Amino acid sequence: MRAIILAAGAGTRMRQLTQKRPKCLVAVGERPLLDIQLDALRGAGVEDIVVVVGFEAKQVRDHCGPGVRYVVNEQWQTTNSIFSLYQAARWLEGERVFLFNCDILFDRRLLVRLLEHRGSSIAVDSRAARLEGEMNVRVDDDGVVRAIGKHLDPATTTAVSVQLAAFDASGAQQVRTELERLVYDDERDAFPTSAYGPLVAAGGMAAIEAGDLPWAEIDTVEDYERAVAQVAPRLLG
Repeated sequence: MRAIILAAGAGTRMRQLTQKRPKCLVAVGERPLLDIQLDALRGAGVEDIVVVVGFEAKQVRDHCGPGVRYVVNEQWQTTNSIFSLYQAARWLEGERVFLFNCDILFDRRLLVRLLEHRGSSIAVDSRAARLEGEMNVRVDDDGVVRAIGKHLDPATTTAVSVQLAAFDASGAQQVRTELERLVYDDERDAFPTSAYGPLVAAGGMAAIEAGDLPWAEIDTVEDYERAVAQVAPRLLG
């Protein structure tokens, strides 16, 4: 099993917290966000971890040490997270590959749920409000993802993406192929979900419910404050 964590961005919407450190090293409660993710992964048996760095890359390397692999997005200032994933494209292989951004705070029980599903999947929250411009998901009655993206009309969707995905070998290969095509076509200001297109179109991605577990995406100071007060205290272990 392997995990790829995208941690190259500067966290500009949280500048009062990220002026001197990357977002992934901002403490949520008593631990940096990245440490919470690494502990959850290792607790689920995932030891092969690839971290894509950019802003303050040396801080991340010094903090994590030799226990993870590092890939550098040298163009982190001018590209979006799809280009960070492209830097780690060769690691999109194997029977189980987790993929998520460094700003997702999640409960380790969610990894167990994703592991229990043998195919490719993504965690979703059907209880959360669907808002314009957020990563919304359309799921059919069989629990299959039919569309995902920030472009979707919230009224036509059924859940919000937790942005924690897991791919089997076939799914990882499909994502890698589409990822390489998009970057070749100079689509560098996009999100990794753009590379899920063929997999979703083929009905190859399941939705795994996460609405009953604590989680948060931390994009802003307000998100951070809510995560510290309401989410971190509820995390398992």
